[in-house]
Amino acid sequence: MIRAGCALLAAILLSGGCARIPPAALAPSAADALWAARQEQLNNLRQWNLRGRVAIRTSESGASAHLRWERKDQQSRIDLFGAFGGGKARLWVDENGARLRDHQGQEFEADSATQVLADGTGWHIPLDQLGYWIRGLPAPSEVRAIETDARGALISLSQLGWDITYSEYAVFDEKELPRKIRMMAWPDTVKNFSTHAGLIGDTLIVKILIEHWSERATAKEMEQ
Repeated sequence: MIRAGCALLAAILLSGGCARIPPAALAPSAADALWAARQEQLNNLRQWNLRGRVAIRTSESGASAHLRWERKDQQSRIDLFGAFGGGKARLWVDENGARLRDHQGQEFEADSATQVLADGTGWHIPLDQLGYWIRGLPAPSEVRAIETDARGALISLSQLGWDITYSEYAVFDEKELPRKIRMMAWPDTVKNFSTHAGLIGDTLIVKILIEHWSERATAKEMEQ
């Protein structure tokens, strides 16, 4: 009887009842859990003061500039200097839009930081999403593809018209954050910039190197 009962139990487990048990392969992996924890930590990083360099390359030209970005709450001040004939462009960004002052003192306004930068300098950098991407996070929108490593750190991301890759991380203020980021625009993104913002050619690549990053930002300086 015991042997018959075991045979019956085995038959039940091998039947459709067994198919309702989720396979172990569907359980979250350790890397998935680390990625979830990292996202939670980085989503709480909403204030910073970073310095680094940014380079942009198109089919026709290339240029680079030093970057300084201060953010506090919904306000940002972004400085790009060493380009534009040795001058500086400064952007102020908040929930109401963006303003840019170029190295000649001219001012530009637009609904988005990406647009005002293109209007004022001719540079095409996705500033509206960059606050997420520089932290190693996807922006809050549909993601085409995403890849993380065994540590739960973002390796690559395809989203909102760009392919973003992370080749190096570093520890800043006891947080592991991206240090080297490369962004390549999709063909449709390049076409859109070419049509509406004067981009020439069929290639647009932006590289960012972050040299310093802290969680201290100075709101008073951002208002100037």
